[in-house]
Amino acid sequence: MERAIINQNPHWSGKRYRNLQERSLYGTLSNNLQTRHIQILTGIRRSGKSSFFRMLINELMEKNNPKSALLLNMDDPLYYEVWENSAMFYRLIELAEKLTGEKVKYLFIDEAQAVKGWETFVKSVYDSDIFTKIFVTGSNSSFLQNEYSTLLSGRYLENTVFPYSFREILLQSGICSYLDLASQTPKALRLLDDCLEWGCFPEIKALKSGDIKSNLLKSYFDSIVMKDCVSRYSIADVAAFKKLLLYSVSNAGAVYSYKSLGTAVGSNENTVKKYINILSDSHIIQNVSNFAFSLKENMRSSHKIYVADTGLMNTFSYRFWDNKAKLFENFVFNELQKRKNEEIAFVNNAGECDFLVKNGADYQAFQVCYQLTPANRKRECAGFGRIAGQIALSRKIILTYNQEQKIDDIEVIPAWKYFFERTG
Repeated sequence: MERAIINQNPHWSGKRYRNLQERSLYGTLSNNLQTRHIQILTGIRRSGKSSFFRMLINELMEKNNPKSALLLNMDDPLYYEVWENSAMFYRLIELAEKLTGEKVKYLFIDEAQAVKGWETFVKSVYDSDIFTKIFVTGSNSSFLQNEYSTLLSGRYLENTVFPYSFREILLQSGICSYLDLASQTPKALRLLDDCLEWGCFPEIKALKSGDIKSNLLKSYFDSIVMKDCVSRYSIADVAAFKKLLLYSVSNAGAVYSYKSLGTAVGSNENTVKKYINILSDSHIIQNVSNFAFSLKENMRSSHKIYVADTGLMNTFSYRFWDNKAKLFENFVFNELQKRKNEEIAFVNNAGECDFLVKNGADYQAFQVCYQLTPANRKRECAGFGRIAGQIALSRKIILTYNQEQKIDDIEVIPAWKYFFERTG
């Protein structure tokens, strides 16, 4: 364990972490340093949670001894003794303080879900005021929804980390204003094409080789499936689980019910529902419900699945790169989700609308159309009709690959332009 601690804390030598890209969430996390509340980051593996830890350590080093920050990545197999006994955290901290001769003030626990009962330990040291600040990451959405995590109620601030947003990619590529966007439209389109093909994971964006990108995406996929799904939930029939996942990825954006999906993969409704919940918990997919205009109507039995990243879609389903419309729809869903909208649903009640987005009392409706043509224009516009008859919509938007116009009260906007808009 001593070797793992030393390897995971190179900042103890006083050197700052480098090659960290600025991200929109960082301002919020930096501001949260003012409070004692436990800072918790959740999100899919490889989305950048650990990089945020390194950014925060860089900032803390400006006013504190670098040896006062301890980073523990609990995925490391050298910590296997801790996985079943959270009390072993105390031993790790004592060992770190012995190595550095400095009291740990800032404790960073990466992938805490690997440790059974981590919440009990964190509550204890928080209530005892042992550390100035505690930081925790987890790769499951149920990370804070079990009976033990209620112990932390009122003691933490939670933020979700996603792969890069398209706006972040534009900013990192030197497109920092609408003037830049207007004058460098071909560049913006190339960046969009790259996102559709390879996705938005930070590490993938930094690579040039397609073969390396593909292999790395496959390793992401395997790590998420095996660690966050199969191992965490003790899934016995791994083959059936993977069959459902691959079928779901290959049919992303299609409307389904648990019963129809069970029939398609040779399983039953209850098993399918269980597996979909597990996959959603790992963030590798999102299970989106059909919007119900009333409790009586209750159309929630219809669902759509979207994949966390288009790079994962292309890596595991040959169908998509030849069907850019589906990739584009999945990309739009991910970007809407990264904007932290309160609720995203689809409407499939006597006419389909791709996304209905709710924030407070505000509703906006979106159609996703890779290319608007005379043949599909009427259908795309008609998708807003049923919703507008029952809900006051602040905006009706058709997002396209690269078309812009106004059709009555419907805005047709290129996705690369819309997602450059600031939010919040």
